[in-house]
Amino acid sequence: MTIDPWQLLDEASTVLAVHAHPDDESLSTGALIAALTASGTRVELVTATRGEEGEVVPGAVEPGDTRPLELIREAEIDEATATLGIAARHMLGTAPALAAGAEPRVYRDSGMQWIREGLAGPSDTTGPDSFTRRPLEDAVADLVALIEHVRPDVVVGYDDGGTYGHPDHVQAHHVAAAACTRAGTPMLEVASGEAPEGADGRSAADAFLWRDHPGTGETVRRAAESYRTQLGVVGWAGPERSDGIAIRHVGGQADVVPLRTGLRLRR
Repeated sequence: MTIDPWQLLDEASTVLAVHAHPDDESLSTGALIAALTASGTRVELVTATRGEEGEVVPGAVEPGDTRPLELIREAEIDEATATLGIAARHMLGTAPALAAGAEPRVYRDSGMQWIREGLAGPSDTTGPDSFTRRPLEDAVADLVALIEHVRPDVVVGYDDGGTYGHPDHVQAHHVAAAACTRAGTPMLEVASGEAPEGADGRSAADAFLWRDHPGTGETVRRAAESYRTQLGVVGWAGPERSDGIAIRHVGGQADVVPLRTGLRLRR
């Protein structure tokens, strides 16, 4: 029997979203999370890294601000998650997202480089403490501990494409898939890329079900605007606010934050 991922989500009282960096929750699943929290669903977030390797938008940090970049980015994610209505956020490797008996651990941003337009690959300077270099088992055990603490009805995470192939996104997919299998919790994968034309239902090619999130645009826009060091919000992506939010990444790449999500149940 085919299980509708949206039915699982609609019936969930608590959802755990798994992401790799600060801003991913807003750019990849902002509209989905905003719709869930507006409907009364409790959403908690776990982020693997602090985005330490990312570039900084010129002028985004005040000259007298001497905080390390990771603390600035933690302040940005606090602002964004409050805007989205997220009930609690966690860092992987910090209790309660830490395996029993383990010392706290920091999973550092692995960095990336562009292979071609829209597709990222591993960085040449990835360090030994990065999320992709640390043992997979450590991260899986930490996420299992959080799942057992939060007891979500479903976990939402990346599909195996990792949105645009960022190594940390792909690693987060593998960690979430393994942790959900071990914990016995359903995992819903978010589609990388855009919906096929007219994909209001199931696509035979990718088995994702797509849904629009009307009324979430302003919330997602404000959440994206929280990340002043990482991107700029340009405006609406088209004549209708449902077309998404146009942004420009720190590297100059134009992008659109969608207000539509494709989901499938990982098997």
